Amino acid sequence: MLETTNERPRVLIGEDQGDVREALQILFSGAGYATEAAATPDDLHAKLAIGKYDMVLMDLNYHRDTTSGKEGLDILTRLHKTPGSPPVIVMTGWGSIELAVQAMQIGARDFIQKPWDNAHLLRLAEKHIAEYRAEQLQRFKQEYELEEAAAVQRRLMPVVLPKVLGVDIAGHCQPAGAVAGDYFDVLQLGRKLGLCIADVIGKGLPAALIMSNLQAAVRLSAAEQVSPSELCRQVNRLTCSNGSIGKYISFFYAAYDPELRTLTYSNAGHNPPVVVRANGERVLLETGDLVLGYRSDCEYHNAELQLAPGDCVVLYTDGLTEAGEPEEFGVERLIELFRSNRGTPASEMLPRVLASVAEHCSHNFHDDATCLVISVN
Repeated sequence: MLETTNERPRVLIGEDQGDVREALQILFSGAGYATEAAATPDDLHAKLAIGKYDMVLMDLNYHRDTTSGKEGLDILTRLHKTPGSPPVIVMTGWGSIELAVQAMQIGARDFIQKPWDNAHLLRLAEKHIAEYRAEQLQRFKQEYELEEAAAVQRRLMPVVLPKVLGVDIAGHCQPAGAVAGDYFDVLQLGRKLGLCIADVIGKGLPAALIMSNLQAAVRLSAAEQVSPSELCRQVNRLTCSNGSIGKYISFFYAAYDPELRTLTYSNAGHNPPVVVRANGERVLLETGDLVLGYRSDCEYHNAELQLAPGDCVVLYTDGLTEAGEPEEFGVERLIELFRSNRGTPASEMLPRVLASVAEHCSHNFHDDATCLVISVN
């Protein structure tokens, strides 16, 4: 007998024979379950579409076919493709080992052959409903935790970027899932701007947690007098000391002086940002250094570039260039888009580029895609 709870488990019975349907409803109602019944596959699907059930007890054979179980297997296949669908116990009066195995492979939790043993059937129902409810509770907890993590990460991402005379800045992160392993930031450091972008090797919540630690490390280390190479060294040591050795992060950091229009940068294994000159020429920003998290004693180096009015600096993660299947968007296409839009403020340029990438991949990003653009006035 099922233990009494505040909410009675709901069982949906799919059975075309009226007397069998009634007998099953009496059995489950007497054991403390709430029951509903469906006489046809269409009725079964309709009830599943609007109702929530803890279990489905389903005949494999209906009027159209009384031997192969094809109708029931078709229903089971559709149910199995629905995330969070309730457990299914299948029944048939024409059962066989082969049919039972096939049903279980498709997704049935158990198999009962008519005529059934009442006590055995109720034991199976109680077992699978308890497992299903435990699974649903765990799934709810995980979804809640993921939503909380996503909310925290959204608060960590820059919402309002600094307003600096002589430059226009725009940035955007498109997570592939609820949370991202990408990160970008723009820091006001005295008269300079700190510009950074990063990509954790990995996806999901673990990558997002590492990225949150990286962001904290960057903000702790960044200062007007700290060079990009020194910041990379400090952040790498903090990353490794946090137990992230072997959890690699590609990282790019630059200090921009708006008065002198100089860009000093260090590239820790990140795909090279590109400067698109006003005349259409391009410069890749590389320093040949290793990703963060490889080892704590890595050395990083500075490089410097003089910018001019009409130039734009594009920082991006590979989720942007690798978007699309079977044909990726690609680095060359990305650079060409920025070349064709040069002279346009970053706040206007970036949305156009992102729209082109989204159209190319039908808005289906398989990896986090992030871009930060700085245009020089």
